[in-house]
Amino acid sequence: MLNWRIRLFAADVSVGDTSASATVVIIAVVLLALSIALAGLAIWLWRVTAVDDPSLSVLEEMSSRRYREADSAQKALLRTGATPVIPDDGENDDEVICQHE
Repeated sequence: MLNWRIRLFAADVSVGDTSASATVVIIAVVLLALSIALAGLAIWLWRVTAVDDPSLSVLEEMSSRRYREADSAQKALLRTGATPVIPDDGENDDEVICQHE
């Protein structure tokens, strides 16, 4: 009952068949290429969706073409417009008192 022939994709393939070996190699290469492409996509998505610190928005604005082509007054306006606004909650205005013994 044990014969060395296998049914693969409705083809009669025996052990040691070169066409079967070629099919396995092609499938392995395609899967390897697909995994490399997916890894590249994951790295690209990771970099694109990274959250920047709000304090870097001024530097991002300064690297734009609009900033480079602007005159000095427009540059100052672009820098102040890109500066993040930090709300004042009044909690940090207290004086720190150190007691030394």
